Amino acid sequence: MRRRLLLVVLAASSLVVVAFAVPLGLLVRTVAEDRAMDAAERDAAALAPVLALTDDVERLTAAVERTSTGSDGRLVVWLPDGRVIGGTGTDERELEEAAARSLALARTGLGFSESVGDGVDVWVPVVLGEDSVAAIRAHVPGELRRDGVATSWLALGGVAVVLVIGSCVVADRLARSLTRDAGELSATARALAEGDPLARAATSDTPELAAAGRALNLLADRIDELRSAERERVADLSHRLRTPLTALRLDAEASGSPSLSAGVDRLEAAVTELVQAARRPLHGAPVAATTDLAAVVRARTDFWSLLAEEDGRAWTVDVPAGPVPVRADADELEAVLDALLGNVHSHTPAGAPYAVSLTVDAGRALLAVDDAGPGIADPARARGRGVSGGGSTGLGLDIATRVATDAGGDLRVDVAPSGGARIVLDIPVTTP
Repeated sequence: MRRRLLLVVLAASSLVVVAFAVPLGLLVRTVAEDRAMDAAERDAAALAPVLALTDDVERLTAAVERTSTGSDGRLVVWLPDGRVIGGTGTDERELEEAAARSLALARTGLGFSESVGDGVDVWVPVVLGEDSVAAIRAHVPGELRRDGVATSWLALGGVAVVLVIGSCVVADRLARSLTRDAGELSATARALAEGDPLARAATSDTPELAAAGRALNLLADRIDELRSAERERVADLSHRLRTPLTALRLDAEASGSPSLSAGVDRLEAAVTELVQAARRPLHGAPVAATTDLAAVVRARTDFWSLLAEEDGRAWTVDVPAGPVPVRADADELEAVLDALLGNVHSHTPAGAPYAVSLTVDAGRALLAVDDAGPGIADPARARGRGVSGGGSTGLGLDIATRVATDAGGDLRVDVAPSGGARIVLDIPVTTP
């Protein structure tokens, strides 16, 4: 916007300067020409009284030399008897031959001017009596007609440049104030988009930008209110799960099943984490720690192996012996594995085998979960949030995608060698 304003002002000021400078330049040239012509006519007319009083050559020569035109040798007088006074010393006959036609016209009593090369000759007749006319010629050279024109044009050009530059400077200062306020408003919007709930637009001196800033601040306040209400609602709903969890814990303890009790413990821990995460401000979330992904895979596959044996599923796990550090929380990685393995048990036929493998390639950790089920008909659609073709919430793959993205990686949905689904979690390995 600032650049466009400068271009508009530059174009407008240039048009205004041209509209005034060109006519002024032409006027200066016309004034210079008229000044030179008027001086020559005035000097020629000043000799008329002298010619009327005397025809003495010496007195007339002195009168001619007292004029500025005559002192420069540009004024010549032809007396009625053919004598020539003034000039630059040219022979009388040559003067008569060069100006014979103009001289004859001037002796008829007609005053006129004519162009001669780059200059102009001004002819002034002086009637001394009947059939007695003296002719005066004053020559105005081209350089005299242009005297001072170049200097005046340079001055006009300098003034024009100063005016254009000055208008651009003033326009730049005005545009800078506008673009600065607009830039601050844009920076506030970007900060809000990046998750800074405290970002607010400053007050602007421009009414339109000030109104936009107030609207943006109202929107930010409203977003904070909705976000706070949503967190409280999620926390309340999560807290309401504690009552059935307590009853489930009692049933698990009564059954004497260690795996069932361990599952209830993890469910209760997940609900507690959900309540805490819902109440935690977004901008205060801690940075993810480094977690050994290999240890997480071993622990969670051991947990799900009990259910796999009950379902009669064959399962394999291929994990490196050493640690595989990644930038993600252990709880979130466990949630990813639980979601992926839970999908295998929920959406594949009983007895369908599955395999979990973890490999490291070029600094990337590749966690793959393959199953021998029917597969995923539309992998792209399956990655949409809340989309499920099996009657579930559809958030399992979304949770896995979010964790992978937060860790600097990605999640891929593909086809397993057995024809079933293959989910690959691709995240970078970090230095411990």
